[in-house]
Amino acid sequence: MCENGDSNLKRDRQYKSTGKNLPVMLIIVSLSVFSGFILGLLFAPQSGLKTRKIINEKLSDAIDRGKFTFTEAKVMGEELLEKSKEKAGKVSSIIRSMTGSDTD
Repeated sequence: MCENGDSNLKRDRQYKSTGKNLPVMLIIVSLSVFSGFILGLLFAPQSGLKTRKIINEKLSDAIDRGKFTFTEAKVMGEELLEKSKEKAGKVSSIIRSMTGSDTD
């Protein structure tokens, strides 16, 4: 029974030690991804000017799509809010009529 307790203790220590290394691992992974991106741009078959132009166009398109999506979400949210207010008003009037008839 002692051996089982020892193995559980070792396993607990192992899990605790991996939690301490998580921020360091995240930094290493982030730096690796960033450096890979930079190296990919440096060794790309297109010129830097053309690559930057393509990146700017794609970024601009993404921003425009984001603005459009945000505007659509805002309109849909306003419509939903209006419908909710109408339903709340109907429920409120039903409750008032029920409580008003009970007190008479």
